[in-house]
Amino acid sequence: MTDWRDEVRARCASWTRVSADEAIAYVEAAPSEIHAADLALALAVMREDPAALRTFDELCTPELVTAIRAIDRDPAFVDELAQVTRVKLLVGAGAKIATYRGAGPLRAWVSIAARRLAINAKRDAKTGGAASDDPLAEIVDREPDPELRHLKQLYRGEFRAALAAALAGLPDRARAVLRLRFVDALELAQIGRLYRVHESTASRWITGALDDIATATRAQLVARLAVTPETAESVARMVRSGLDLSVARLLQ
Repeated sequence: MTDWRDEVRARCASWTRVSADEAIAYVEAAPSEIHAADLALALAVMREDPAALRTFDELCTPELVTAIRAIDRDPAFVDELAQVTRVKLLVGAGAKIATYRGAGPLRAWVSIAARRLAINAKRDAKTGGAASDDPLAEIVDREPDPELRHLKQLYRGEFRAALAAALAGLPDRARAVLRLRFVDALELAQIGRLYRVHESTASRWITGALDDIATATRAQLVARLAVTPETAESVARMVRSGLDLSVARLLQ
């Protein structure tokens, strides 16, 4: 089996601003060595090595463009967001490439970043760049059940606070997979590939996280509002109604 150090040495053979020893040391300091060659590439890109930048473009630009096109196929939108994504990831002292730690393939990481920027751009275009003060206002307005719409309107502030607290109490991985699913709109198979698990496992993670959120949110609301058992059942229905959309709004 090829040692990851050999992969790093092979990749950085043409680089002029990062030596093999520097790249290996950078990988060794990362949480994982699984994607060692990608970590080394990220380091060289941060150093603005010309050969590394060409490799990055060959490896990641197709994924980047595909991710943006999935949100809006308009060529002007794709071109603009591709440029915006590249600038945010690669340019300046605050380049986001510095946050890549090798938890997944670099191509997938770039794809997720591009998709998130494209989604944000579309949302900002609809709202004129101004986000709503209440991320759940739309959820209330769109609720088709009159009883649940009334409850959500009546307890909107408490619902938002309880839901935000439940989200904050989740483990990091649970919040991450919820964001990938409901904000970045990744398929279960894609999430599974990112975490190197079967898509059924990714599905169980998401279902479990939503169950935990629903249970914690309901418990907090019942405790805060001191409602009757009958109303508690309605509160439970309110929490479950559109839960994935509510989570998406709060995670954006």
